[in-house]
Amino acid sequence: MILHVDVVHLCANLENRNVTRREFLERAVRLVAREIGCSRAGLWLFHGESSDLCMRCLAMYDGQLDRTTQLPDENGPLVSEYFRVLEGTGYVMAADARTHFATASFYEKWLKPNGVQSLLAAAFSVNGRLYGAFTCAQVDGTMEWTRSQLATLRLIGSRMSLALANADRSPTDTQPALLTEGKLPI
Repeated sequence: MILHVDVVHLCANLENRNVTRREFLERAVRLVAREIGCSRAGLWLFHGESSDLCMRCLAMYDGQLDRTTQLPDENGPLVSEYFRVLEGTGYVMAADARTHFATASFYEKWLKPNGVQSLLAAAFSVNGRLYGAFTCAQVDGTMEWTRSQLATLRLIGSRMSLALANADRSPTDTQPALLTEGKLPI
């Protein structure tokens, strides 16, 4: 599988400081939605302790509205359950988010009110630690996610998360500022 040229250029532009972090995030989620062929695409970070995890949305693109939007942080035991699934498998492919083991517990609270029927997520790690996930959602109908879509999302997510991790790192940093608590860009 070859990484799409738009992904390579976007990441290079961030690394060379030709785009701001916000511009990168907005373009990244639009690009993910286009490449995967889904209604919405987002980038989420996890932070906090395992018993009190929080998911922070860095960017969410809604294809129906053709705009990026900000979502509130999500926290509590449901986030911890979702995190454990992503940590264990590295992905979620929920064609029916109402019944899938990884999404059923928070369907009523988060997904249903936003019209989400199907969810695809690919986790990303930095230095062996799970930091977040790129997500794709289908609204107003279900999507039978394919292994090819998952592979594409993982490949894009891997490259984009590396660009984000490197963008704020000075030569003496051991942790990327973007991915550490208290230094989130938005």
